[in-house]
Amino acid sequence: MARFDVVIIGAGVSGLFAAMKLATTSKRILVIDSAKPLNERLSSLGQDIASNQTNDRYLGFGGLGISEGKYNFTNDFGGDLASKIGNQESLLYQQKVDQLLCEYGADKKALYNTFDSELAKRADQVGFKILSTKTRHLGTRLSTAIFQEFANYLSSKVEFAFNTTVSDIDFSAQQLLLTLANQEKITTKKVIIAVGRSGLNWLEPIAKKLAFNYENTRLDLGFRIEMHNKQLASLLQKVDETKLYFKSENYSATTYCMNPNGRVIAKYQDSMVMPDGQNCNEVGHSANLNFTLFIPTWFKLRSDADNYLKHTIAKINQQQGIIAAQRLADIDARFHHRKHHIEPTLSTAIFTNLSTIAPANYLHDTCDFLSGLEKLLGEPIDGNTILYAMDSKSYAPVIKTDQFFLTQVPNLYVIGDCSGITSSLSQAAASGLLVADHIVKSSS
Repeated sequence: MARFDVVIIGAGVSGLFAAMKLATTSKRILVIDSAKPLNERLSSLGQDIASNQTNDRYLGFGGLGISEGKYNFTNDFGGDLASKIGNQESLLYQQKVDQLLCEYGADKKALYNTFDSELAKRADQVGFKILSTKTRHLGTRLSTAIFQEFANYLSSKVEFAFNTTVSDIDFSAQQLLLTLANQEKITTKKVIIAVGRSGLNWLEPIAKKLAFNYENTRLDLGFRIEMHNKQLASLLQKVDETKLYFKSENYSATTYCMNPNGRVIAKYQDSMVMPDGQNCNEVGHSANLNFTLFIPTWFKLRSDADNYLKHTIAKINQQQGIIAAQRLADIDARFHHRKHHIEPTLSTAIFTNLSTIAPANYLHDTCDFLSGLEKLLGEPIDGNTILYAMDSKSYAPVIKTDQFFLTQVPNLYVIGDCSGITSSLSQAAASGLLVADHIVKSSS
C-alpha cells in the first residue's frame, strides 16, 4: 500500500498552486486527477481552446487556468477568501500567486489597475459602485506556456496519477485512507480536495458520507451585451476596462468580463451553448465592446440551481445550439436612440424576440440597469446595442471549513472553487498556497 504525506485530488489551478508550494519541501506528494496530463490535453484541444466543445477545455492538468488566464487580484469580486483570513492576508496571498506566475514568465504581460477615483465618485453619485482590481491578463498562449513550465518543474518533485478516480475516503485520527476506482488503496497524512466546480458530482457523495455541512448555492445568469466601442468611452479614459455594480430594491447586477474591441463567441458547457466574450488580443480587434451583466440568484440546493440553468438555456438553445439575440430598441422603447451601426461579432446568433424564450425578470432588470447607466454616461444607450441570451456562472455550495479550509474531518481540506469560497483564478490559486503553507507550518 502506497503511503504519502499529502494527496491532492484535482490538478486544476488551486491544486497545482498547492503542489508548487509543497514541492519545495521533502514531503511525498501525490496529485490525482480524473482527466488527462497537460500534453495529452493540449493535443486533444488543438489550436482554438476557447471554442473547443469537449470536456478537455475544462478538465485535466491546469483546469480552467489555460483558458485566457485572466488573474484579478482583488477582494471586490471573485470569491470570499477575505472572509477566511481578512482583507490584507487575502491580498497578500493573491500577490504571492502573481509572484509565482511571474517566476515562470507572467511578467511578459503588464499588471494593470482598473480603479479610477474620479469615476468612482461619479458612479457613487448615481447609485453605482466601481469594483476595482489589479489584473494580469495572460492570454491563452502565455497561460498554457506557464502551466507547461509548472508541469516540467513538478514532474521531478511530486507524483501524478492521471485518468484516475478516488472512489472512497475513510479517516482515522492518524491517517486518511483513499480507495481508487481500481480498488487500489492509498494512505496519507493529509488530503486536499481541489476538484473545482466541475468535480462537484464526484465530491457530493464523498461529502455526504463525511457529513460535510453545506450552505446555499449561487447562480449568476445574464445577457452578454455588445455595444459600440465608443459607448463607454467616458468610463474608460484612464483604465482599459471597468467593473460596475448596481443594487436596487429588487435585484443586484455586476458587469463581468468586459472586452473593449473584443468579440462575442459561443462557449460549450455541459451540453449547453452560451455567449461568451473574448479579448481583442485573442481574436483580433472589432469596433465593439462586450460584457455580461450578471444577476445572482440563490438556491437551497445545487441541484435546483443546475436544473434552473439547464431549463433556461435549453429553452434558448431549442436543441439546435442556438444563441438568440435582439437589439435593445426592439426590447424596450426607452432605447430608441440609434447612432452607431453595431455589427454582431457572433455571426451565428439568431435574432428573435427574447421575451418569448428568456426569463422576464432578467430582461426587465437588464433594461433597468442600462437605463441607470445612461445617467453615469451622460448619454443614451444606443438602441442598436445587442443582447445575447444567456451567459451563466455557476458556483459551488459553500462547505463549512475553518480559516485554513480544514473540514471537520481531521487533516482533510477543501479548497478552490469546489469549496464555494473562491470563484476566480487568483483566489483559487491563493487558497492553494494558503493551505500548503498551513500544512508546512503545522507539521514542522
